[in-house]
Amino acid sequence: GACNAHCGTNGAIDAPARTWTWVPFDDAYCANGSTTGIGVNPGDPGSRVLVFLDGGGACWDEATCYQLGTAANIESGYGASQFAAAAAGFLTTGFFDRSDAQNPFRRDGFVFVPYCTGDVHAGNNPTANYGGRVTRHVGFQNMTAFLARLVPTFAGASRVVLSGSSAGGYGALTNWWQTQQAFGALRVDLIDDSGPPLPAPYLGEALEQAWRNAWNLAASIPPGCTQCATDLDAIVAFYGANLPGHRAALLSYSQDNVISIFFQQPGSGVEAGLAALAAEMAPYPLWRHFFVSGSSHVLLATPALSQGGVTLRAFLTSMVTDDPSWSSVEP
Repeated sequence: GACNAHCGTNGAIDAPARTWTWVPFDDAYCANGSTTGIGVNPGDPGSRVLVFLDGGGACWDEATCYQLGTAANIESGYGASQFAAAAAGFLTTGFFDRSDAQNPFRRDGFVFVPYCTGDVHAGNNPTANYGGRVTRHVGFQNMTAFLARLVPTFAGASRVVLSGSSAGGYGALTNWWQTQQAFGALRVDLIDDSGPPLPAPYLGEALEQAWRNAWNLAASIPPGCTQCATDLDAIVAFYGANLPGHRAALLSYSQDNVISIFFQQPGSGVEAGLAALAAEMAPYPLWRHFFVSGSSHVLLATPALSQGGVTLRAFLTSMVTDDPSWSSVEP
């Protein structure tokens, strides 16, 4: 259902447990200028909170946004009716399935962050103009607005797990710092599903600059990550050095065909880029990866997916229970 007056317009969200509620925000926007919101589904008292950022491509100019249409919900916006379909569909399955006794998140609170800004939830540019069409790339600013209410709403949580798939995976990676800052002493961990920040040369300079400029990424990069100004993948080492005691997982298919298109690389280039990324993660205890053979895209929807006899469910259960034997999985 939709949030009514008792939800309030600021401060903690009052929503019934174990059911999805749409919460509109008057200070969060889609690319087309319409307002948007979030879905909340509180769990048991004192449980964790799984925050999920939705995916749906990306765009950075008139061609990608309005001719090719490579980003979801750019022109339609995202409101209560779109959310109702999600809440009745995939938000009842996989790691959102409260009836699955093997689901490590079944008792936790859930938050769903929709995607309608085209900027992998990382934008700080409300005035992008493509052929006369103002396009609000404000995904990062929206997250700031959402966090202002999520922090008091889940003040009693034991931990936050910030996750996302595809564009949402990149969004979770980019927003991890501001999410941890917002929650303060409450530990925030990360699950980046199919949003790998492939390093150069697998990310070309011209493409990287196009993203930086269109979305104003300089305003969303963690303030202390000086190397991020020249290498977006430097965020991996930054988190490794600055969030000791946390846990972070990167999930990916070895030759993801969507990432292949996004980075303008063949499947073999994606695979080589992932290997380079794994090497960047290796020195830091917080990072682990779960790589599966193949060219499919997104893993979180399929907890039973396995590689080398280890299921994604088992891998993430080890992660969130602080199992000391948690380890990377790859082909």
